[in-house]
Amino acid sequence: MKNIGLVRLLILGVALVLTMQACGSDGPKPINYGKDQCAHCKMTISDARFGSQLVTTKGRPYHFDDVQCMVAFVKAGSIAPEDVSRYYVPDYANENKLLPAEGLFLLRSESLKSPMRGDVAAFANEADLEKVWEVHGGERLPWEDLWK
Repeated sequence: MKNIGLVRLLILGVALVLTMQACGSDGPKPINYGKDQCAHCKMTISDARFGSQLVTTKGRPYHFDDVQCMVAFVKAGSIAPEDVSRYYVPDYANENKLLPAEGLFLLRSESLKSPMRGDVAAFANEADLEKVWEVHGGERLPWEDLWK
């Protein structure tokens, strides 16, 4: 009788672990800089200040070497906008941290020199944008303007 209870508990535990793995995690998936390729232009993603990501509603991540590659990928019809759960871009001041793109402060400046020359950097706060703007100049823009 004890063995049947133990087997049931073991099966329940395995089922719980498998269920949690299937759900995945909300949020961005790690980009393997120097190894992962841009889903749009196929360049190796090497600069963490610009590496971007979109995650589909099914949880599949697509990595990009530049936010403009991500925008071009969606605009080209490679994925339908309604199939995108969230867009992530790195905080330029904290380059290894991908954040949801909506609500970030964006700066476009030719002197930023991003990999595909989109030359757009994102910032979690306006104070960090101001510091970079003082050095690089450029124009501030909302997320929606990248899609025009």
